[in-house]
Amino acid sequence: MNNLNKEIWHCLLPLIFTCSILSGCGSSSESTPDPDPIAQVDTTPDAFVFPAVVAAEPATTVSSSVVTVTGLTASAAISITGGEYAISGGALTSTAGEISNGQTVNIQLTSSELFATTSSATLTIGGVSATFQVTTKAAPASNVQVDINFDTKHVVGGIDTFDRKKFITIHADVTENDWNGGDVHSRNAPNADADVMTNFLEGYDVYLGRNTGAIGWQLSRLKEDASRPGFVDEAQATTFGNDAKWSYSNSSTQKSKNIRAHEHRATDMIIGAQQHPYWPEGTLTGQGWAFSQTDSADEPLGTATGHYMGQFLAKYFDQNPNDARFGQIKPKFVEVMNEPLYDLTTVRSGSDLVPPADIFKFHNTVANEIRKTNSDVLIGGYTVAFPDFDKDNFSRWEQRDKQFIDIAGDNMDFYSIHLYDFPAHQNREKYRKGSNLEATFDLMEQYTQMTLGEVKPFIVSEYGAAIHSMFNQGWSPHRNTLQLRAINSMLMAFLERPNLILKTIPFNVVKAEWGRTTVPYGPRLMVQKFEREGAGAGDEWVYSDLVMFYQLWSDVKGTRIDTHSSDPDVLVDSYVDDNTSYVILNSLEFDDVEIDLNTFGLASNNVTAVEIKHLKTTDAADVASVLETTTLNELPQSVVLGSEATMIIKTTWSDVIAQTECNNEAKYYGDKVTVEIEKNTPITSTINDVVLGEQGEAILRIGLARDHGKSLSPVVTINGTTVTVPNDFRGYDQKNGRNLSGRDNFYGVIEIPVPYSLLSENNEISVNFTDDGGRMASTTLMVFTTTKALPRSN
Repeated sequence: MNNLNKEIWHCLLPLIFTCSILSGCGSSSESTPDPDPIAQVDTTPDAFVFPAVVAAEPATTVSSSVVTVTGLTASAAISITGGEYAISGGALTSTAGEISNGQTVNIQLTSSELFATTSSATLTIGGVSATFQVTTKAAPASNVQVDINFDTKHVVGGIDTFDRKKFITIHADVTENDWNGGDVHSRNAPNADADVMTNFLEGYDVYLGRNTGAIGWQLSRLKEDASRPGFVDEAQATTFGNDAKWSYSNSSTQKSKNIRAHEHRATDMIIGAQQHPYWPEGTLTGQGWAFSQTDSADEPLGTATGHYMGQFLAKYFDQNPNDARFGQIKPKFVEVMNEPLYDLTTVRSGSDLVPPADIFKFHNTVANEIRKTNSDVLIGGYTVAFPDFDKDNFSRWEQRDKQFIDIAGDNMDFYSIHLYDFPAHQNREKYRKGSNLEATFDLMEQYTQMTLGEVKPFIVSEYGAAIHSMFNQGWSPHRNTLQLRAINSMLMAFLERPNLILKTIPFNVVKAEWGRTTVPYGPRLMVQKFEREGAGAGDEWVYSDLVMFYQLWSDVKGTRIDTHSSDPDVLVDSYVDDNTSYVILNSLEFDDVEIDLNTFGLASNNVTAVEIKHLKTTDAADVASVLETTTLNELPQSVVLGSEATMIIKTTWSDVIAQTECNNEAKYYGDKVTVEIEKNTPITSTINDVVLGEQGEAILRIGLARDHGKSLSPVVTINGTTVTVPNDFRGYDQKNGRNLSGRDNFYGVIEIPVPYSLLSENNEISVNFTDDGGRMASTTLMVFTTTKALPRSN
């Protein structure tokens, strides 16, 4: 013990002794106890924390987690700096107030406008403070990052292969006269390629898609049943049908030989009827009679139409596909009527206007009649021309597409739809590609899941670009450019739904001499030489620029593999076939884009050859699109993708590329559609029965219809946790086009990455806007369950 400690000890001894004496006095059981202590008022809460948020989008409203205040016996003062707070779900405020024990509180602030920058708000309750920090994401790489996981198969609803029969098609049939040259159907002009049918279909691996004319031509030859007015004569249909089958199988003309040589390109054809004379309102057939207009319990309206369509399918085609073949291969799909509402409803008024409900009931009747004699075809409709669901605050959806699903949806095998970009319509650029197309599909998918318990598959029997400003003009390279842009971008979206799409057909026709008026028809595969090169060049039929679509995609096949793009405006897909890979890049941007290619899962596999096809487009009216082909010895680390262009990188490797991992994609749907948006009023929905694995990724998709200028960045929570909403989406902002203004309002999908760990079997989604107006049309969840953690460069 040192001297200082000794001195302290000697000083304390007398005090200790005195205390011990006092403690032993007056301690008997008879002494009076002290009174109860006075209850203490505690306005100091237990400590609380707000977990920090990282990688937030710049200039975005971010909410903290919710904490419950404990440890108080009386109300305590509450105040905040740097943000706003809300007590028990009430209104946000920055004004000091009071809070009680057991109430909840959360903070909201706006993230910095800068990348990699932290903003904070400090909440103080009864002298105890906690700070909520939000750090914005790192500045993006100067280039778009595209990741390709070659060892990871991407499976969507059980499908993992590229189906050319489904996606690489032309709006034509094997029997069309337009394939031939030098006859009246080709304006007596020869084809520059004498065997264009073979070289196009087989050379570019193209499949045939749709015929809406043959059924009408055969009807024009048939008489009315004398004993059943308004119905086709079955006996004559049998005779004519047998004649057609015999001629198909036995004719020795070169045309017939060509047809039979390529019939394997037409094994899943679509046929459909037009409005006239099939809609029962007295329009005469070629033989001077009209379909029955009776509408009774025994003969609902459309019975006679369905009866004829059933007779045509049952008697004009080979009924036994496994026999020695007698007749043309039977179509697989039937569209009840092509774009019926435009002609029967939209452009009519008064007593001539046909209510959509009548047309949808007609679909049921026709389908039921066809099935009486054809159990082997799939029937669908209503082949909508303009699926503008958000028009007039969704009255178009309510009165047409929703009503069709309600009336006829359960009786249809598929839904048929047409999708077109309008690059020049009413002095506006109204593009379907991008977020609008996604919103269109998502609403139909979700509503059918909600009402029918399943998502019906789709047929897109026409898609491309309708250029209204050029309707009365002849062929031009710019016209083809606008069509090529639309076709490639929309195809990329269709490829994301291989399990829900039965067939897609770009509206590219062969020559369309049937559609010639004062000028030739629009989207033709073939034009005459003088159209391309000017007067005096000759009248031979040559390819238009639309052939570039087929040349670009001519080789693609194989198993789909995992890909990821850091920019929603750069679409990517990829396939592997043995030791060959195909990476497809498509841009929705109006400017060129630099892309870094990040490859994974190749081990020691080496490149032996690279071929890059780049379909570059230009907005110059007199300049054609160009399909550039480049060969390299190495896969480039980065590429420049042209504005609204498509690039396919074909790489040959030294060894087979094995897929030892898997990305299994599934899609789930919410329980509400077309909900009105009210300021600071959360829209809650549930997405249940989600199947999860050990790891993966997820994307929440919210369909929004809002006036331009309204927020597209709501506060979104999943199972109580706030997620970051990106400020970008697919395609243009729908307000400003490339050269003209855009759509009247925004209708599209915003896609929100969601941590896989936030999901559970049953999930609650909350979406809250800070401004009024518009509707939340759909809520869907894409879940990617993976066998390994997939590398993502951004």
